[in-house]
Amino acid sequence: MKRKIIYILIIVFYTSCSNQDDYIKDVFVNIEIPVNQPEYSDLDPIGGSIFINGGVKGIIIYHSNINEYIAYDRNCSFEPSNQCSMIDSISSTMAFCQCCSSVFLIDQDGIAANGPALLPLKKYYTSFSSGILRITN
Repeated sequence: MKRKIIYILIIVFYTSCSNQDDYIKDVFVNIEIPVNQPEYSDLDPIGGSIFINGGVKGIIIYHSNINEYIAYDRNCSFEPSNQCSMIDSISSTMAFCQCCSSVFLIDQDGIAANGPALLPLKKYYTSFSSGILRITN
């Protein structure tokens, strides 16, 4: 009986593992943004967001609170190896992937709110000091 349970656990473990291409790749990120510059003016109000270059398919920056910013990779968490699998628009606190129709809540740790995606968006570390936003991993 004990052997059967072990075999079942091994089978479940191996069948639950997916191809490595089904995960958002790890890439080096070390970006500094002077948020008081005109090109970043969309970040001025709380709730503002912008797209910048970096990460796997770009980075979303969201102004969550006074002197607090959140950064996510634009790569959608549903089948991220697909070429079109990326966040292409934001409305208020919702980020949209037109490729798979998933919706993510960027004010709530990037959790999936709708669509086939179940995992949240990949989040980067942020720190803010003296008008400079630093995004790292």
